[in-house]
Amino acid sequence: MENLISWLAPIVAFVTLFIVYRKSVGRLRLFWLLLSLGCLSYAIAEGIWVYSYNISHVEPNYPGWPDPFYFLQIFFYLAAFIYHLMQKKENAYQIKFIFDMMIIIAVSTALSWHFLIQLLLPDATASPLLFVVSIGYPVGDLLLLFGAVSLYIGYSYTLSPRVLILIIAGLVFQVFADTAYLYSTVANTYSAESFYNPLWSLSLLLVAFSGLYSLDPIKKSVSGKTFMHITDRISVRMLLPYFSLLMLFIVIIVEESKHTRGLVAGAFVATALIVTRQIFTLRDNRRLLFNYDQLTSELEEKIAQRTVEVTSKNQQLEKVIHQVEHIAYHDELTGLPNRRLFLKNLESSIATADESGKKLAVVFIDLDRFKNINDTFGHEFGDLLLQDFSRKISENLRSVDTISRQGGDEFTLILNNIQDEADITPTIHRIQAAFQQALSIKDQELHVSMSIGIAIYPDNGTSTSELLKHADSAMYSAKAKGKNNYQFFSDDMSLVVSRKIALENELRRALANEEFLLHYQPQFNAHTREITGMEALVRWQTAEDEIISPAHFIPLAEETRLILPLGEWVLNTACEQAKLWHDRGHHHLKLAVNLSPLQFLDDDLLDMVERTLEKTGFPASSLELEITENVAVDDIDLALLRMQALKDLGVNLAIDDFGTGYCSLSYLKKFPLTNLKIAQSFVRDMATNPHDEALVEAMVLIGHKLNMSVIAEGVETEEQLALLKELGCDEIQGYLFSKPLTTDHFSQLLSKELASKNPIH
Repeated sequence: MENLISWLAPIVAFVTLFIVYRKSVGRLRLFWLLLSLGCLSYAIAEGIWVYSYNISHVEPNYPGWPDPFYFLQIFFYLAAFIYHLMQKKENAYQIKFIFDMMIIIAVSTALSWHFLIQLLLPDATASPLLFVVSIGYPVGDLLLLFGAVSLYIGYSYTLSPRVLILIIAGLVFQVFADTAYLYSTVANTYSAESFYNPLWSLSLLLVAFSGLYSLDPIKKSVSGKTFMHITDRISVRMLLPYFSLLMLFIVIIVEESKHTRGLVAGAFVATALIVTRQIFTLRDNRRLLFNYDQLTSELEEKIAQRTVEVTSKNQQLEKVIHQVEHIAYHDELTGLPNRRLFLKNLESSIATADESGKKLAVVFIDLDRFKNINDTFGHEFGDLLLQDFSRKISENLRSVDTISRQGGDEFTLILNNIQDEADITPTIHRIQAAFQQALSIKDQELHVSMSIGIAIYPDNGTSTSELLKHADSAMYSAKAKGKNNYQFFSDDMSLVVSRKIALENELRRALANEEFLLHYQPQFNAHTREITGMEALVRWQTAEDEIISPAHFIPLAEETRLILPLGEWVLNTACEQAKLWHDRGHHHLKLAVNLSPLQFLDDDLLDMVERTLEKTGFPASSLELEITENVAVDDIDLALLRMQALKDLGVNLAIDDFGTGYCSLSYLKKFPLTNLKIAQSFVRDMATNPHDEALVEAMVLIGHKLNMSVIAEGVETEEQLALLKELGCDEIQGYLFSKPLTTDHFSQLLSKELASKNPIH
């Protein structure tokens, strides 16, 4: 029964390792194949033993047929270990490793010769075959010991620690069993029931188990790294050759036998190898130190060069940031503080007024009939008028006063250090007198007037919003009284409120009667001029077929929260129409829809977007929601959460009118945006104004560095397009190619483009 188990163990090991070979990938397949062949050789040898002993009832001769197969197992094992060692590519490492192995083998050979091999040498009358076999087994054990030590000292990430331990343990058990067997043979104490007989089977099974564990890549990778970190902190592997030589010297000292020439020879060889290894290590260290010095010098040069480059780029970036921040707080056309800076200045003035016990006035100025002037003389003429208008007002203010442009033809003033209305009227009269004479613009004389509304702090309000609202109401009161006059706010001014209420009612009726419609302005690839998408723009068409611009009703819709149902209608209608275009073969089109700040911050936004996409069947990846910079200023954390939630739905996000609001670049880099839209105000003059061109170039650079596509709005000339292409802008949108189109006209445009791509022959 015991002989049968000793035969089954190598068969199981062979089958297991062969399966591991078939399932393995990479360079280790041959390693497992060689080990499996070694187990097969051992199984054949054991099979011969089992057949002779249990069936023929004849004990095999020594040496006999089993011995070549036992030696063949050692050969295959040794081939596997050498193959594994050759996978290590570092030359210096291999040389040091070979020295370490030679030292250990020299010591082991000396000890084996002294205690075992010379005792096994047959007498002079023995046959050469008996001599070879008798010496072959201890030499083979030395080679197996070489394999075990090579795995321990020279392991790599190719085998995990658990696999290495099992293989090494199997080799150690086999060497121990062979050595014990040889000793018992010399001493004539061998018995078939010896305790070390099962160790041969155990050694083979351990090697087989190592193959099974090698098929677990996760455990191998993780544990391999852990093992690497642990052994790197332990120097046993490095000191093993020196420990082995020290042990040899101890044996020489304590050995009483006079026949220690083999031990002394082994010690001499090992010592010579250690000295040679140290000489090689010193030379290699000098080489490494030389290479290190060279690399350090090169690195220092590169660092110095890179430092100069980074410093230069930082200075350029800092300049751009200052320019962007200036734009964020100032009106581009007039150079005056914009609404945001005005509100900050107003808050500061209120605090100063509280401390000093004085009052201040907020003055709202609106240029009369400016729309008519724009329509008659053009926008360029209107811009020049606004510049002259703002300059004249600034010239007639006191040094403590502040002027800003709110937008369009609206300006606001902060008049500080006043006691009552009597301190305000001289400044107002001075401003009005400055426009008594006609302005000369492009050789055209033009008489202008203004409507002025005034609210006093704290009489007419204690907050910035309240003061602006009341000054605005007073300004509308001045317009209602014939324009070209000023009015102080009073509690009976209900005209503006009534007007807003009337417009609000009309808005609600328009929503109920579906008086809104969408126009679509196409977006084009800047280089191929192919249509890449469209932006949905809402229009209000009254029952009398009058088209009302969004500039007139969107602010009120925001104020009354009617923007929420209106925005949902816009998104739903635009997605339905875009889905139809997709179904007609225009799958590449993306749809851009604006989100107002109120929509963006609304808690129902995510459900509304998800509901719309599910209802219309429009793919989320083709939808791009546009937000402005200012939506994130008040609550950056909420904005980031909201943006990320939209991204999780698969929707793309774009930042609209970049550079016209205020958003820190440190915030911008955190936003999960896919598109950056450059405002028309930068594109308009970039062909003639190098500062605008520099800003657009910086915006394109920032967008691309943040992995965003860049689209320019308001492109109206070929010169602007050429510059944008040169600066690397990805997409364009503007009157150069198309104004906003109705649904039918946009469909015709798509059909024409499709026909041009697929001409009928």
